[in-house]
Amino acid sequence: MANLEYKHAVLKLIFEGEVTEDGKMITKSKSYRNVRSNLTADQLDTVATTLSSFSERPYIGAEKIETMQVI
Repeated sequence: MANLEYKHAVLKLIFEGEVTEDGKMITKSKSYRNVRSNLTADQLDTVATTLSSFSERPYIGAEKIETMQVI
């Protein structure tokens, strides 16, 4: 029987970018590696909000991207 094993996670912050000539928003992102697996959503939100305050671009949101290994 196969199992999933946590490998690593990335916190991806998404910011507003430029607007194209046809009005579409281009987003920009910044990724941070080595996110601990046991962080709660509130803790991630606090980290994301704090890190986003260092950017000049308007903050849209954050994603946690986990990589699992099938063993």
